[in-house]
Amino acid sequence: MGWSLILAPHSDPAAVVSGEKHVVVLGKESGRTDYPAEAVYEEGPVIDGERNGLWKRFHNNGLLRSEIHYSGGVPFGDYRLYDIQGRLYEEGRWEYGMNVGKLLRYWPNGALQQQLAFDSQGVAQGQQRHYHDNGQLEMVVELEDGEESGDLIRLDREGRVSQRTTFRNGQLVQRDS
Repeated sequence: MGWSLILAPHSDPAAVVSGEKHVVVLGKESGRTDYPAEAVYEEGPVIDGERNGLWKRFHNNGLLRSEIHYSGGVPFGDYRLYDIQGRLYEEGRWEYGMNVGKLLRYWPNGALQQQLAFDSQGVAQGQQRHYHDNGQLEMVVELEDGEESGDLIRLDREGRVSQRTTFRNGQLVQRDS
């Protein structure tokens, strides 16, 4: 893929001398045939030939598709993903190619869909929550090392408990409907 060097109006010429460039990739350079040739496909800083800092990618309608922080050429840091209408649908943090910390996903109406938690190794840990599109809690479960531990509770759209399942060390112990 070819990169076009375009200095943003606020770019510091001294930074360019030290190896930092603001790169803009146009549709014709992206390798995508479904993208307008002269439209901006993605843009962000490159330091010593690698992506570093915040990169933005755009849908073919021009709306923001993603904001991803890079370090040394790989996604590392906070990120946000947007649907074709420009609505935020996921935000979290990547480190070494894994989700770490809190991961949030949203319904198209903007309501929270999932609230997930990961440790520094990318393993799901702690309380995981899923929500109905009306914002009502749908399911909650505690995870230890990626496995269910304790009660998994499912709720209907009005918030009434519809099922309780108990796990110990990832194994089903009891199910109540």
